[in-house]
Amino acid sequence: MTNVVEAAIAESLNSPHSKYETIEQIKDAAATLHQTHACTLCILRFLQIAHGPVYQDQDTQLYEQLGLSAPQPDKLPCPVCLGILSNDVARQIAEKYTAQEFDAQQVTLGIEVPKSIYVRHRSMQIFCSTNIALTSIQDVVDVKDTLKYMVAQQLANHSVTVVAECDTQIDIAFAHPESAPDCQFLVDRANSATASRVAIVTKLTACTDAEFTAHFTCPPPPITTRANISVSTKRASIFVGGRYLKLERNISQTPFIVEGRRVTEHSVSEIIGAPLQQLTKCDSYNMVGSGREDADVRMLGDGRPFYIECINPRRIRTLDADICEIERTLSTTNSPVQARRLQVIRAQDTAIIKEGEENKTKHYCALVWFAHELSQEKLAEINELGKHEIVLEQKTPVRVLHRRAPLTRPRKLLALAIEHIKGCFYRVRIESEAGTYIKEFVHGDLGRTVPSLAGLADTPADIFELDVECVSLDFPPAVI
Repeated sequence: MTNVVEAAIAESLNSPHSKYETIEQIKDAAATLHQTHACTLCILRFLQIAHGPVYQDQDTQLYEQLGLSAPQPDKLPCPVCLGILSNDVARQIAEKYTAQEFDAQQVTLGIEVPKSIYVRHRSMQIFCSTNIALTSIQDVVDVKDTLKYMVAQQLANHSVTVVAECDTQIDIAFAHPESAPDCQFLVDRANSATASRVAIVTKLTACTDAEFTAHFTCPPPPITTRANISVSTKRASIFVGGRYLKLERNISQTPFIVEGRRVTEHSVSEIIGAPLQQLTKCDSYNMVGSGREDADVRMLGDGRPFYIECINPRRIRTLDADICEIERTLSTTNSPVQARRLQVIRAQDTAIIKEGEENKTKHYCALVWFAHELSQEKLAEINELGKHEIVLEQKTPVRVLHRRAPLTRPRKLLALAIEHIKGCFYRVRIESEAGTYIKEFVHGDLGRTVPSLAGLADTPADIFELDVECVSLDFPPAVI
């Protein structure tokens, strides 16, 4: 430790910005700062000692090298940094992060300190400008930069590197109720009930030393409590794309809840999303499909494109093999929901899902009942008509009027074919553009969809079963 302190002092003396010429001058300044009850690290900061190993240890040798008496075990917290600058605090932050089990190898740090720290630093700066060789607060090593340095050293012990920008950020927030009243005179100057950090700093900058000292003591007054700390981590979402098949009816795409009660027992998003959440250890997830079928409609063929956003995932490395295993498990357990082409995709790749809502076409197969059996002539007439594009005028269906605007939308049927099964039952195949209400096209929705299949057949009709057989949107790429 002795060599570390000597090296730090020597480096400070050699700095072109140093106001000191000899070690004795530094020791005299340290003794003056020590009288304010500042902690060792704040003394180093106000001595303009650059970050380095000297900031990692706070033991009696450091005090001895600076010619200071060692602190008593019951020493009050530092009145300048509010007890924030401590290797114990830095270690606690690192431990809280590692306990969250993120697999990130790089992180950024976001630090929020109590607003009173800015007031106390100004107080210390005024004290120092009179008592030691310090002419500007810019000469002081920043408190947040110091904490970042200390936390980075602790995280390095866990093979985690602190960088300027990446997808994972540790948010460190401090609060210190005891010193909160320090800012009140600045709040009053701002003519506001409260003041933001920016407002406090702005008012401090505009405040002369005489104005400041009229409201606050220099050096800052002692405190009896340390700042409270909270640590949380935010990570950019990851996105998993794929196509889902729904082989049974009465399964909604997302949880179907009305007035606090579930309407369907299962949902596609939960069947696929739950194992993804377990795999990525994300806080939550959100499924977005390329459109959605009703709960009583099956999704067959190659499935419907979708992606799931895994929010704040703790694990993102080496996911591909495990994601493929989710797909296999759904298949081997005969799940009513299957997944195809599951893979991690980029955030920008999700745009095609939204874009495809207007451009894709869909193929349906419906079991339709007519009030009367159709003649061969009528079947031939409808099938001939279905070889050409049919433009529908669809008013917002009655069943969704409670949640959608009452508009009339033109929709196109690109193909229509009908075949007789037995009695009054028929198999109807439809290709339509996105956004077409197929059920309403079949029965007419009380005349709100024109033309309708019931109208074309000149007899009432209703739909008994409906399957989506194809969604013509190439997403995501096939897994090789």
